[in-house]
Amino acid sequence: MYQKSKFFTLIFFILVYFSQSFLYSQDFNTLYARYKQKDFFRFRNEVKNYSEEKQTWQKKYLEALSDCIFGNFEKSRDNITHLINNYSSEIPDSLLADIYYKKYYAHAFLYEYKDAYETAEILSSKYSKYLSPGDKEYLPEDIIMFKSLKDVPIQKITKNGDLNIIIKKDIAGLWNLPITINNVNFEFVFDTGAEYSVIVESVAKKLGLKISDTYFKVGTATDKKILSRVAVATSMRIGNIMLSNVVFYVMKDEDFTFGPYKIEGIIGAPIMRAFGEFKITKDNNFIVPEVPENNDIKNFAYTNYTPVIQMVYMNDSLNFIFDSGNNDITLFKPFFDKYSNDISEKYKLTKINLGGAGGIIETDGYIIDKIFLKSGNLNAELININLLINALTDDQKYFHGNLGQAYIKQFNTLIMNFKNMYIEFQN
Repeated sequence: MYQKSKFFTLIFFILVYFSQSFLYSQDFNTLYARYKQKDFFRFRNEVKNYSEEKQTWQKKYLEALSDCIFGNFEKSRDNITHLINNYSSEIPDSLLADIYYKKYYAHAFLYEYKDAYETAEILSSKYSKYLSPGDKEYLPEDIIMFKSLKDVPIQKITKNGDLNIIIKKDIAGLWNLPITINNVNFEFVFDTGAEYSVIVESVAKKLGLKISDTYFKVGTATDKKILSRVAVATSMRIGNIMLSNVVFYVMKDEDFTFGPYKIEGIIGAPIMRAFGEFKITKDNNFIVPEVPENNDIKNFAYTNYTPVIQMVYMNDSLNFIFDSGNNDITLFKPFFDKYSNDISEKYKLTKINLGGAGGIIETDGYIIDKIFLKSGNLNAELININLLINALTDDQKYFHGNLGQAYIKQFNTLIMNFKNMYIEFQN
């Protein structure tokens, strides 16, 4: 009897142990699924409450993913390095692929181009089968780019007090920021959706910039691929701000010519992040405080290089690509999937034309007469909004839409803070 009781007691403890392990595994899997679906804000909030009891690497793994998404690139890079050095034998290859992917992006965000190149090479040679089709397609192109940049020093910025200058809008309604490269003045489009800054070939040659020999492909908002090379401006001035070692995509002039409208260059994410924070007012004041402010909003994330903002629609939390270089607001397939019954009953399917770098394409969708979108405590009414029912890019599979100037211009001030990861609109 004693032996039998002892046997059942042993079985009980084994079952408890494995049920607890299964429970923690399920918690990890739930959070990991949120990450893969790019449900970033819920992912971040739930990672904070994740229990690490009886586990070794899982919590640090999830935190490393979250830190990279929410702008804490140094911490993400360091934690991933620790995980790789100490737990590679315990972490499945499919999960190692994700942290190598984030390590690659953390290096890129920190202007550590040689490390980004080496990490991308590891990712491509050992883990490419775990990448999404889109990531698998573009990783070889990124490797070409970072190989060209591997000997380039990190980008640096020097602020001499607060910056306050006038930013203009061009004939397309896009912000243009005055800059100086090699003592030549330009006005470049200021585009929060641009993963890198851009300069067209004729301007790069005029400035005497050394252009890399090898071309690589770059995606666009319409998913068309255009060819690019890279060049580095050793110095660049914006008002009283000095930047050094600024990387530009160098693209063909014709890819940025739209009839009479021509773009000579674009100020993209790497320069904006270096600011720490910028403000743009309705009176076209462009302000970069010497010391970035803080806020409790925390509604700003990254999907790869692209900024994402958390919005509210009909009391639902939705995630939008934030793109000041786009005049319009476009709703994507996840929005249609979420509200398809109401939309298909009220609206008629039609053809929609979309334009961007590389040209114009036609796709199926609806034109929504009116919606209200909320950020913080502020609401804005939007009319005649394009809704796409097919995903043209990887991002359009996961995010609810693209937030452009049609929303931004309804407020007196836009604040984009990269140090504390928030986007705020003020009236």
